[in-house]
Amino acid sequence: MAPTSPEDLSKLAKDAVYVSVGLAVIAVQKAQVQRQELRKRVRGQVDEARKRVDDRAKTVEERLESIEVRFDALLDQIEERLPEQARTASKQARTAAKDARTQVRGLVASRRAA
Repeated sequence: MAPTSPEDLSKLAKDAVYVSVGLAVIAVQKAQVQRQELRKRVRGQVDEARKRVDDRAKTVEERLESIEVRFDALLDQIEERLPEQARTASKQARTAAKDARTQVRGLVASRRAA
């Protein structure tokens, strides 16, 4: 039987408002859960990408160190043939270059850690 009295219509309208508010609350809660799940997924992807970049940077660094060792050995051989004054200048230049490389690596490492 359809409600015809003003009290029945008022109760029906009140129920409809309560249902609408309840549905809105559920929708907001569902959106919040989805946002949190998305944040977790994105954070996981970012962490995974950061790890891959760190691994590749480590590989590059290891390869550069290997090249440095070979290059230093070659420079040592060349320096042995230089006159004393040139040998001293060469060693000073190599020391300055090593210091600069160390500083750059330190900066890169601190940026990766941040």
